Amino acid sequence: MSRLDPERVRHVASPLIELGCALHVLAEPRHHGRTEWAEQVPAVLRKDLAAWAWTVRAVRARFFATSTATGVPAFSDELAALRSRPPEDLAAELVRPLRGRPLSTRTTDADAVRRWARSRGPSIAALVERLLTDPAEPVAEFLDLLDLCWHGWFGEVWAESRDQLAARGRQDRDLGVRDGLSAMLRSLDASIEVRDPDGMVVQKVQNKRIDVAQHSLLLVPSNFIAPHLFLGEVPGEPLTIIYPAGGRGQAAVPTAQAIRHRLEALAVPDRLQVCRAVASESRTAGEIATIWNLNPTQVTRHLRALTRAGLVTAERQGRFVAYRLDETAMRSIGTDLLDLVMR
Repeated sequence: MSRLDPERVRHVASPLIELGCALHVLAEPRHHGRTEWAEQVPAVLRKDLAAWAWTVRAVRARFFATSTATGVPAFSDELAALRSRPPEDLAAELVRPLRGRPLSTRTTDADAVRRWARSRGPSIAALVERLLTDPAEPVAEFLDLLDLCWHGWFGEVWAESRDQLAARGRQDRDLGVRDGLSAMLRSLDASIEVRDPDGMVVQKVQNKRIDVAQHSLLLVPSNFIAPHLFLGEVPGEPLTIIYPAGGRGQAAVPTAQAIRHRLEALAVPDRLQVCRAVASESRTAGEIATIWNLNPTQVTRHLRALTRAGLVTAERQGRFVAYRLDETAMRSIGTDLLDLVMR
């Protein structure tokens, strides 16, 4: 792939986006492995932020997911920019995770928003109703809460990581300019696979091919996004990639198709018995059929399916083919599946 046009890519170390990532972790600290970290956040902030946790889940309020800035903007400037906007606009962005419309549209489906807000409980339903009908006061409350977070907690967190995140963003942009878009994208996260000069595939449960030739890029390294990789794709805006700042060197996550093949291979009756037969030593299909009183043809089919799924290895020994369970592959199914789902 050719070198990246410097005009097509920006990097930003945004304290507002990083705060959004931190709030996401704070909502579910256990699956991020940050339970102790979350307990250090002042209890009064944790309680107040819980009411707004729905704005930073898998779908996020737009200002937590993209930025017009480059480099290292000041949090005070980012917050001032939010305060200068009409509360109706910010309210629409806050209810974005609930709006019941494709994220490529800017239309808010108020009925869908109300419905999904009610599914989260009466307190959130009441808050969302205020955002829809009279947004000035709840939007001001939310922005004041962000300000409290900054001065009572997150400002110190940001001070410790700001320079590191800024440096990582510069390095990644420079890598793209020097070695090309393909090399840069692969370096961001192990789940990104570049398959042709213009497209990349991100290994998630719902894999999606993205035509990067049609986008400018916004690179946003984060110390809180892991184990996720966040992609913000909105027509007319840069493709935003929020990726783990420590992502280099991470093990690749298997594709959804590969994991599905493993699970399907194990779901067939007698397959686990065949796996057990080759778990402690190599055996041929004929030997397994004899010892376990199974149909030899079916055993051969089972072994071939397990081999295609990467759960069993095959080694020819003269006229025979000996099979052996790949213990590492079998053990990884649980963690691989969780990693894929959490990505």
